[in-house]
Amino acid sequence: MRAVLLLLALLLPAGAHAARLPLFLGPAAPPVTPAPQVCAPPDAPLERVLWTLDRARGGPDLSCGNEVLGFVRTPRDLDSPQDAYQVLADEMQAARAEVLLTSMEWESEPGGPGAVFVQASRDLYRRVQADPAAYPQGMTVRVLLGNYPQLSDPAGTAQVLGLARALRQAGVPLRDDRVGWTVTLLNYAYLPHSHVKLHVIDGQALTVSGYNFTGWHLPLGESGGLALHDTGLRVRGPAAQEGVAAFDDLWRHSDELRCPDDVAPGDVAARCTLVAPQPPSHPVLAARAVTAGPDRAFLLYRRTAGEDFADRAHLALIGAARLSIDLMQADFSPGLDCWFGYLNPDPCTLDRLPVYFPALLAAMERGVHVRLLVVDYGFGRPANRTGVALMRRELRRRGLDDRFEARYSTFRLHSKVMTVDHALVVAGSMNFHFSAWGSAGLAEAALATGNVDAVAAQRRSFEKAWTTSSVAVPAESWLARITRTAP
Repeated sequence: MRAVLLLLALLLPAGAHAARLPLFLGPAAPPVTPAPQVCAPPDAPLERVLWTLDRARGGPDLSCGNEVLGFVRTPRDLDSPQDAYQVLADEMQAARAEVLLTSMEWESEPGGPGAVFVQASRDLYRRVQADPAAYPQGMTVRVLLGNYPQLSDPAGTAQVLGLARALRQAGVPLRDDRVGWTVTLLNYAYLPHSHVKLHVIDGQALTVSGYNFTGWHLPLGESGGLALHDTGLRVRGPAAQEGVAAFDDLWRHSDELRCPDDVAPGDVAARCTLVAPQPPSHPVLAARAVTAGPDRAFLLYRRTAGEDFADRAHLALIGAARLSIDLMQADFSPGLDCWFGYLNPDPCTLDRLPVYFPALLAAMERGVHVRLLVVDYGFGRPANRTGVALMRRELRRRGLDDRFEARYSTFRLHSKVMTVDHALVVAGSMNFHFSAWGSAGLAEAALATGNVDAVAAQRRSFEKAWTTSSVAVPAESWLARITRTAP
């Protein structure tokens, strides 16, 4: 569906605040917060790869002194009785100065994830109201939505207006100077849209994830629930300021919803307007990097027309793999021109495929074993089938069929997680989908770490899904006619 929406976004009639063409946006600015300590080069080879890339672009080194807190997941189930949305709600109650949140898609209907956030905002406001002295710098809540294209909303304003309306219906003011309370609502302004999902608490705790604030991630039987399985990775420490910098980059490329402080819920659409944003700013308490633990953590961020660090980091990790790569991915697709390439693969030559295809192929030529867990439903179904088929074709030509295994999940998978050599895990929003890569791709973010517990937890999750909740991707009939051509 995302591929169709990318095209529709270019064709929809432009509303007053429709997304703009991303011309000459340039790279993202690095964090401005000084590092709290000097980071020695990592000993772990894969962390060294990321650290070297990070140091080449300059800015403070915030990769060390972190504490990886583990994963959050959707939907709520026996394995995860507290889902990712409730974890966020609890984190918000402990905030002392600032909450930053960005999501591609937002639904504000009662009972959904958006309503959990609204209720958490109401509870936080009441805490600040009851004891302003406990919040000497006030409380700032900023939410940035990705301007996800919708046929029913060519102006791209329905979601941000819906959030403002829901906050006001819950009795949450957008501003209360008496207690230093401020809510800022932002809407990403450029095509194609932002796919980033992250939140930062007080500039010190960062979660990077793949889930939207929609009912699809709720359990079956709940309103809109499709039991969509997704993953977020949490860290506390200096790396959170990398999350702040990514949020600020999106902020600079967004519109800000400006409303009267006392706007009534029913008047939001009439009295609120999207305007140029104020420059990014943060409370002093949230604008500092604080050492929290012994772990390394790296934010991999990318954005249309100028910022490609996440692309280069993923490719560097694939290029550094020596043993194995496990991909738990909603998407493993070619470009649109080869969407149905499993029917006629000949035009879909390797040089026409996205960069992750030759990168993974080169890894397998070095002896790396790749396992792919991918979905078999929805608009991406033929693309995933094609992606697997084309990779198998290239491996058959090289006599390397045994280096690649692919299985379809038998549950609704929305995670985007890569594990390399069982030594480093990457989790976030970045799919192996053409729309997530290259200069015209979406804004994306992922978090990478070699933390032993996080790597082990993802390995358990992958193995459980692989062995109990997946089926082998069938081979295409034409694959039997492919012969080895490479020496």
